[in-house]
Amino acid sequence: MGKGQVTKEHIIRQSAGLFNTKGYAGTSLSEIIERCQVRKGGIYNHFENKDEIALAAFDYSFAQLKNLLAEAIATRSTPTDKLLAICDVYVTLIEQDVCEGGCPILNTAVENDDGHPLLKQRAQLAMTELMTALGKMIREGIELHEFRKEVDVEAACSVIIALVEGGLMQSKLFDDSRYIRHCTDQVRAYIKGSLEFTTINRE
Repeated sequence: MGKGQVTKEHIIRQSAGLFNTKGYAGTSLSEIIERCQVRKGGIYNHFENKDEIALAAFDYSFAQLKNLLAEAIATRSTPTDKLLAICDVYVTLIEQDVCEGGCPILNTAVENDDGHPLLKQRAQLAMTELMTALGKMIREGIELHEFRKEVDVEAACSVIIALVEGGLMQSKLFDDSRYIRHCTDQVRAYIKGSLEFTTINRE
């Protein structure tokens, strides 16, 4: 990897934490320069403007989240356990701060629902990717007769995402992990009560 590419990736990596913590509007170019310890000219050698840095930073933060999810899911064998692994990741985001600033999808969506259109689009694409992966797990559970065949996959994905992202938001707001734990407990109850087969279902 050339020196220029190393510098570019350094800028993206350092900026990601700023944008994911302070948001697009709250992050200034001077803060990026200070954190990266790169001169202004060094920034513009790699990026045309703050927008380009923000988009690259979001992609980096989302890749971090995907890696955390992939690593957690890889250790589980059943669809139910894979869904529960996702809950564990969201708890870890709060309690161990493994992704600076938390979930980039949530942070970007909240700030840019009526704001920066390109960042909103990035968040939409990321959420679609996450929902698609969840849907695949649920469909796998249906095929394996672990989940009920009448499950509305899209609705189930929406419920799970709303619970974990909502719990994350509350925990970030109040600096208290009990909220994400409350919500992930509700995901577990939802899986058991609304997705999984029971003895009655099998009869």
